[in-house]
Amino acid sequence: MAIPKTQIALQLYTLRDFMKTPADMADTFKKIKKIGYEAVQFSGAGPIEPAHLKELLKENGIHCCAMHEGMDGLQNNLPAIIAKMKTVGCDFTALGSAPAEYRTQEGLPKLIAVLNEIGKKFAAEKIRFGYHNHKFEFELVGKKTVLREIFDSTDAKYVAAELDTFWVQYGGADPMEWIRSVKGRIPVAHIKDFTIKNDQVVMAEIGEGNLNWKGIFKALKDAKCRWYCVEQDTCQRPPFESIEISYRNLKKMGIQ
Repeated sequence: MAIPKTQIALQLYTLRDFMKTPADMADTFKKIKKIGYEAVQFSGAGPIEPAHLKELLKENGIHCCAMHEGMDGLQNNLPAIIAKMKTVGCDFTALGSAPAEYRTQEGLPKLIAVLNEIGKKFAAEKIRFGYHNHKFEFELVGKKTVLREIFDSTDAKYVAAELDTFWVQYGGADPMEWIRSVKGRIPVAHIKDFTIKNDQVVMAEIGEGNLNWKGIFKALKDAKCRWYCVEQDTCQRPPFESIEISYRNLKKMGIQ
């Protein structure tokens, strides 16, 4: 199917409890298409054969714009991942989270080397590879944060940024500043709102929290980000209701 013109996508990790079997996925795809989503990032789902996934996506008019993989698969099962992505028609994936052993001052150089190596192999297959952040990457290692060191020390040709607005904010950093710092290197962004409830930080639907979306979307546009991927790891409402609120609010903000 043709790649939709929309920039709005849905990170399916949000609906992981409704993605455990192929039958679940078929039902979920119908529901999200009815809301208006035409693109997804495939992540957090149960097992499914790539050809079957391709069929379900095509039946519902949904494009797979991105995936997520774990370190074990990337290091030990890369040919199968590449074959899966080519079958589904997806050209971007990212490491969802760095394992604990890479999060130390001693482990960070090893992570950087591994990211460059994996990214180079993907690039040879015309697939783009990225790194997705949480909040731990904003710890200082020497005079830089872990995330700054990752993007300063990896090759931009092989390692893209998949910045997550909520986790950047939670890490005490400025989402707009970070987006600007990876201009031309951020094909996919994870967008989720940040708010306070009962004196605790919680994730919120887009436009229902405290983030400066006008500034964030300007920064994403200037950085030439292709996909704005709605994600909400935990929802205060039923997840399908949450993703519909985010979609509706994005449309109200002029995001097409």
